[in-house]
Amino acid sequence: LGDNIYIGPNCTIGFPAEYKAEFGKDTNYTVKIEDNVVLTGNVTVDAGSRRDTVIGESSFLMKAAYVAHDVIIGKQSIISAHVCLGGHVAVGDFVNIGMGAIVHPRQKIGSYSMIGMGTVITKKAKVLPGRIYAGNPSKEIGVNQIGLDRNKVDGSKLEQLTNEFENDNAN
Repeated sequence: LGDNIYIGPNCTIGFPAEYKAEFGKDTNYTVKIEDNVVLTGNVTVDAGSRRDTVIGESSFLMKAAYVAHDVIIGKQSIISAHVCLGGHVAVGDFVNIGMGAIVHPRQKIGSYSMIGMGTVITKKAKVLPGRIYAGNPSKEIGVNQIGLDRNKVDGSKLEQLTNEFENDNAN
Protein backbone atom coordinates (compact mmCIF):
# COMPACT_ATOMS: atom_id res chain seq x y z
CA LEU A 1 0.00 0.00 0.00
CA GLY A 2 1.19 3.48 -0.84
CA ASP A 3 0.89 6.58 1.32
CA ASN A 4 -2.26 8.63 1.98
CA ILE A 5 -4.78 5.99 0.90
CA TYR A 6 -8.46 6.02 1.84
CA ILE A 7 -10.23 2.67 1.94
CA GLY A 8 -13.92 2.98 2.73
CA PRO A 9 -16.23 0.47 4.37
CA ASN A 10 -16.80 -3.03 3.02
CA CYS A 11 -14.00 -2.98 0.47
CA THR A 12 -12.61 -6.37 -0.56
CA ILE A 13 -8.98 -6.24 -1.60
CA GLY A 14 -6.70 -9.06 -2.66
CA PHE A 15 -9.01 -12.05 -2.73
CA PRO A 16 -8.01 -14.73 -5.24
CA ALA A 17 -8.72 -14.06 -8.88
CA GLU A 18 -12.10 -15.25 -10.10
CA TYR A 19 -10.35 -17.24 -12.73
CA LYS A 20 -11.61 -20.82 -12.86
CA ALA A 21 -8.37 -22.51 -13.91
CA GLU A 22 -6.39 -20.77 -11.16
CA PHE A 23 -8.94 -20.36 -8.36
CA GLY A 24 -7.56 -21.29 -4.96
CA LYS A 25 -3.98 -21.66 -6.20
CA ASP A 26 -1.26 -19.46 -4.73
CA THR A 27 -0.02 -17.33 -7.61
CA ASN A 28 2.27 -15.01 -5.58
CA TYR A 29 0.57 -12.03 -7.22
CA THR A 30 -1.25 -9.44 -5.18
CA VAL A 31 -2.74 -5.94 -5.30
CA LYS A 32 -0.63 -2.79 -5.37
CA ILE A 33 -2.35 0.44 -4.44
CA GLU A 34 -0.21 3.49 -5.12
CA ASP A 35 -0.13 6.83 -3.26
CA ASN A 36 -3.21 9.05 -2.81
CA VAL A 37 -5.76 6.48 -3.99
CA VAL A 38 -9.38 6.60 -2.78
CA LEU A 39 -11.64 3.53 -2.65
CA THR A 40 -14.93 4.99 -1.40
CA GLY A 41 -16.73 1.83 -0.27
CA ASN A 42 -17.88 -1.63 -1.37
CA VAL A 43 -15.07 -1.66 -3.93
CA THR A 44 -13.68 -5.08 -4.93
CA VAL A 45 -10.11 -5.42 -6.18
CA ASP A 46 -9.01 -8.99 -6.92
CA ALA A 47 -5.41 -10.18 -6.70
CA GLY A 48 -3.59 -10.97 -9.91
CA SER A 49 -3.20 -14.37 -11.48
CA ARG A 50 -0.45 -13.53 -14.02
CA ARG A 51 0.70 -10.13 -12.71
CA ASP A 52 -0.13 -7.82 -9.81
CA THR A 53 -3.37 -5.89 -9.97
CA VAL A 54 -2.42 -2.19 -9.77
CA ILE A 55 -4.41 0.91 -8.82
CA GLY A 56 -2.41 3.92 -10.05
CA GLU A 57 -1.44 7.00 -8.11
CA SER A 58 -4.24 9.45 -7.24
CA SER A 59 -6.96 7.30 -8.79
CA PHE A 60 -10.49 7.50 -7.40
CA LEU A 61 -12.76 4.44 -7.30
CA MET A 62 -16.40 5.01 -6.38
CA LYS A 63 -18.83 2.72 -4.61
CA ALA A 64 -19.26 -0.86 -5.79
CA ALA A 65 -16.63 -0.68 -8.52
CA TYR A 66 -15.27 -4.10 -9.47
CA VAL A 67 -11.64 -4.46 -10.52
CA ALA A 68 -10.93 -8.03 -11.65
CA HIS A 69 -7.62 -9.88 -11.51
CA ASP A 70 -4.57 -8.56 -13.36
CA VAL A 71 -6.11 -5.14 -14.06
CA ILE A 72 -3.80 -2.14 -14.24
CA ILE A 73 -5.32 1.30 -13.70
CA GLY A 74 -3.13 4.26 -14.58
CA LYS A 75 -2.62 7.37 -12.51
CA GLN A 76 -5.37 9.88 -11.76
CA SER A 77 -8.13 7.79 -13.31
CA ILE A 78 -11.73 7.88 -12.12
CA ILE A 79 -13.70 4.65 -11.93
CA SER A 80 -17.32 5.53 -11.17
CA ALA A 81 -19.89 3.58 -9.18
CA HIS A 82 -20.78 0.08 -10.37
CA VAL A 83 -18.13 -0.04 -13.10
CA CYS A 84 -17.02 -3.58 -13.95
CA LEU A 85 -13.49 -4.06 -15.28
CA GLY A 86 -12.89 -7.61 -16.54
CA GLY A 87 -9.63 -9.46 -15.97
CA HIS A 88 -6.40 -8.20 -17.55
CA VAL A 89 -7.90 -4.80 -18.50
CA ALA A 90 -5.37 -1.96 -18.86
CA VAL A 91 -6.73 1.52 -18.11
CA GLY A 92 -4.48 4.42 -19.13
CA ASP A 93 -3.70 7.57 -17.18
CA PHE A 94 -6.35 10.28 -16.58
CA VAL A 95 -9.23 8.06 -17.78
CA ASN A 96 -12.81 8.72 -16.64
CA ILE A 97 -15.16 5.71 -16.73
CA GLY A 98 -18.84 6.54 -16.13
CA MET A 99 -21.30 4.82 -13.81
CA GLY A 100 -22.21 1.24 -14.63
CA ALA A 101 -19.84 0.87 -17.59
CA ILE A 102 -18.64 -2.66 -18.38
CA VAL A 103 -15.25 -3.42 -19.92
CA HIS A 104 -14.58 -6.81 -21.52
CA PRO A 105 -11.53 -8.73 -20.25
CA ARG A 106 -8.15 -7.96 -21.86
CA GLN A 107 -9.29 -4.59 -23.21
CA LYS A 108 -7.03 -1.55 -23.26
CA ILE A 109 -8.46 1.90 -22.49
CA GLY A 110 -6.37 4.76 -23.91
CA SER A 111 -5.16 7.57 -21.64
CA TYR A 112 -7.30 10.73 -21.33
CA SER A 113 -10.37 8.91 -22.67
CA MET A 114 -13.87 9.15 -21.27
CA ILE A 115 -16.30 6.23 -21.17
CA GLY A 116 -19.95 7.24 -20.83
CA MET A 117 -22.36 5.97 -18.21
CA GLY A 118 -23.65 2.46 -18.98
CA THR A 119 -21.26 1.98 -21.89
CA VAL A 120 -20.25 -1.56 -22.83
CA ILE A 121 -16.70 -1.94 -24.15
CA THR A 122 -16.84 -5.20 -26.07
CA LYS A 123 -14.05 -7.60 -27.01
CA LYS A 124 -13.46 -6.02 -30.42
CA ALA A 125 -13.81 -2.36 -29.40
CA LYS A 126 -10.90 0.03 -29.71
CA VAL A 127 -10.73 2.79 -27.10
CA LEU A 128 -8.22 5.34 -28.36
CA PRO A 129 -6.56 7.95 -26.15
CA GLY A 130 -8.33 11.28 -25.74
CA ARG A 131 -11.67 10.17 -27.17
CA ILE A 132 -15.18 9.83 -25.75
CA TYR A 133 -17.12 6.58 -26.07
CA ALA A 134 -20.74 5.77 -25.27
CA GLY A 135 -23.39 3.16 -25.99
CA ASN A 136 -23.89 -0.58 -26.14
CA PRO A 137 -21.79 -1.58 -27.93
CA SER A 138 -19.52 1.43 -27.50
CA LYS A 139 -19.03 3.95 -30.27
CA GLU A 140 -16.62 6.85 -30.48
CA ILE A 141 -18.66 10.03 -30.19
CA GLY A 142 -15.97 12.70 -30.08
CA VAL A 143 -12.78 14.05 -28.59
CA ASN A 144 -12.44 14.47 -24.83
CA GLN A 145 -11.41 18.10 -25.29
CA ILE A 146 -12.15 19.09 -21.70
CA GLY A 147 -9.94 16.30 -20.35
CA LEU A 148 -7.18 17.07 -22.85
CA ASP A 149 -7.27 20.80 -22.09
CA ARG A 150 -7.40 20.21 -18.32
CA ASN A 151 -4.25 18.09 -18.56
CA LYS A 152 -2.49 20.31 -21.13
CA VAL A 153 -2.42 17.64 -23.85
CA ASP A 154 -2.05 19.32 -27.24
CA GLY A 155 -2.65 17.85 -30.70
CA SER A 156 0.92 16.61 -31.19
CA LYS A 157 0.96 14.89 -27.78
CA LEU A 158 -2.40 13.26 -28.53
CA GLU A 159 -1.08 12.06 -31.89
CA GLN A 160 1.97 10.58 -30.14
CA LEU A 161 -0.23 8.83 -27.56
CA THR A 162 -2.48 7.47 -30.30
CA ASN A 163 0.48 6.14 -32.31
CA GLU A 164 1.92 4.46 -29.20
CA PHE A 165 -1.49 2.97 -28.40
CA GLU A 166 -1.88 1.63 -31.96
CA ASN A 167 1.64 0.15 -31.94
CA ASP A 168 1.08 -1.53 -28.55
CA ASN A 169 -2.18 -3.09 -29.79
CA ALA A 170 -0.50 -4.34 -32.99
CA ASN A 171 1.82 -6.57 -30.95
